[in-house]
Amino acid sequence: MAAVVLNISNYAKCLCPVCPVETGSACIGAKQEKWVETRKAVGKVLERYHDHPEAYEMEMGALENSGIGRELGFQEPKSVDMKELFCSGTVGGSDCGDLNKKQICQCPTCAVWEAHGLDGTYYCLK
Repeated sequence: MAAVVLNISNYAKCLCPVCPVETGSACIGAKQEKWVETRKAVGKVLERYHDHPEAYEMEMGALENSGIGRELGFQEPKSVDMKELFCSGTVGGSDCGDLNKKQICQCPTCAVWEAHGLDGTYYCLK
């Protein structure tokens, strides 16, 4: 099992935002605006990916201080502004108490989960 790095590559592949465990959460919905801002910042980097492939695999903090990060005004997102990549261990579990634990976790269908040989599920709850 390889550690999941919080970088643009993994962030962009993450399925947590469309996971049924989270989709009905009013708490998650209330954080939507900050999450959309974070996704837009990541999107700027993705638009430039072909010109700067190193940025795609760079950890978020390192990206903020890189040339491409400074050029784009990229700031490392706070974990509370992200609602995905819980499996990285850097985001922690969700602070929302209204996640639907009866829904089936989608981790085994996620490219990040498969690429890193993960075997756990329900990372958002832990």
